[in-house]
Amino acid sequence: MSTNLRCMDQQPRRGIDTRIAKLVSPAVLNIAGTRFRSLSILRHVGRRSGREYATPITVFPLGDGFVLALLYGDLATVDWCRNVMAAGACTIKTLGQEIALERPEIIPAAEALGAYPSFWRYMLKARGIHQFLWLHRTSQRSESGGLI
Repeated sequence: MSTNLRCMDQQPRRGIDTRIAKLVSPAVLNIAGTRFRSLSILRHVGRRSGREYATPITVFPLGDGFVLALLYGDLATVDWCRNVMAAGACTIKTLGQEIALERPEIIPAAEALGAYPSFWRYMLKARGIHQFLWLHRTSQRSESGGLI
């Protein structure tokens, strides 16, 4: 019996976090993308299915785009991140606006944490979050090929 308890204690925390996120996500989607900065909607296309997904996420402005924390793992395990990386583009709905994003890149915490308010920085550091996805706003081109 003690062996079973040890195995249960050693289960990855990520599995518990992922299950909680799947239960909470549908409720959060109802308020995400509105006036609350920390609750946005990420719209992305599945890399294998081609299906469109909507994922509640936290985004903060960074440079010419937005930064998103990989809260439930890293690039190898977070499905929405893998989908965005494969597609090279996505949209977010934040503060009531739809924003097209492209050129995803994984950046370390040292580069990303400056975009977050102090409470968020503290929480992300405490959870050991070390990978972030930085997405740039889509550049719009005029018919002549120049930037608008």
